[in-house]
Amino acid sequence: MSERDETASAGLTVSVCVVVKDRRELMLRCLDSIVTQFHAAAEIVVVDNGSTDGTFEAMAEAAGTVPNLRVVQDTGTLGRARNTAVRTATCDIVAFTDSDCTAEPDWLSAGLAPFADEEVGVVQGRTVPEHPPVARWSATQDIAEPSGLFEACNVFYRRRALISAGGFDEEVGFFGEDTAAGWSVLRAGWRDGWAPDAVVSHVVTTPGLGWHLRRARGYANWPSLLRRFPERRDLLWHGLFLRRRSAETDLALAGAVTAILLRRPEPLAALLPFAWRHRPRGVNRRALADSAGAAAFDLAVSAALLHGSLRERTPVL
Repeated sequence: MSERDETASAGLTVSVCVVVKDRRELMLRCLDSIVTQFHAAAEIVVVDNGSTDGTFEAMAEAAGTVPNLRVVQDTGTLGRARNTAVRTATCDIVAFTDSDCTAEPDWLSAGLAPFADEEVGVVQGRTVPEHPPVARWSATQDIAEPSGLFEACNVFYRRRALISAGGFDEEVGFFGEDTAAGWSVLRAGWRDGWAPDAVVSHVVTTPGLGWHLRRARGYANWPSLLRRFPERRDLLWHGLFLRRRSAETDLALAGAVTAILLRRPEPLAALLPFAWRHRPRGVNRRALADSAGAAAFDLAVSAALLHGSLRERTPVL
């Protein structure tokens, strides 16, 4: 961070906002990483989203010793809980991270620096796994460059920009409520920034293939987002496909269906890119299971996108 940026952002106040549900120990660890920041937060806002494991009680107890820690409850959708955090906050900047993250010592200082430019309304920081994922079907966040999705595990907003743009989406539920907020701020004319030195570490868990297949249902929200923000189709592969591997999956499905309908084998050639991507990396049971699981996940994502596209009458494949 340059001396000019540090000086320009020094006058900004910041509220760190965290929404949590049933993560008592992780939330306590997250809180510790926030209160030890080099740039002390003017306040910390924790919104409990209906915990039953003692998280709310632990935060309420911490409020007795942590200066300017405000703890509230909201059992609505994730977007609504995030908006409750924004309304509760009182500072110039709201800095969001998640309860399963820990912030590096200079996270806030680095995240505030881009706001020296008064046209910047939203800033993404860098998110890294707290250790390399090695187990099969692990889950974490690894955001090494601007994603354009404004994931709430590490994002900063000029509070007035976020409020005037409508805040987080309260209807979509999980998966996309944070992206909609960032896109709304950009549509309102604000610029975005990237702060690679504003780093949080994300926990690595091993929820298994079933968890990933269930999570794939969330991709059905993409058509809803693109219906509302058609200008963000630039993030899609060729403006239509979520990514290249989605196009390969759709091509395989189309080839299989066509071969069945025509009762001819030639359309099965369309399966080759998909089959090559998911070829087993060995001949043992584990390699075969990994290959089948990866194929099943891609098929689940394509099914969710198709469902959402039909529901919203907006194609995202």
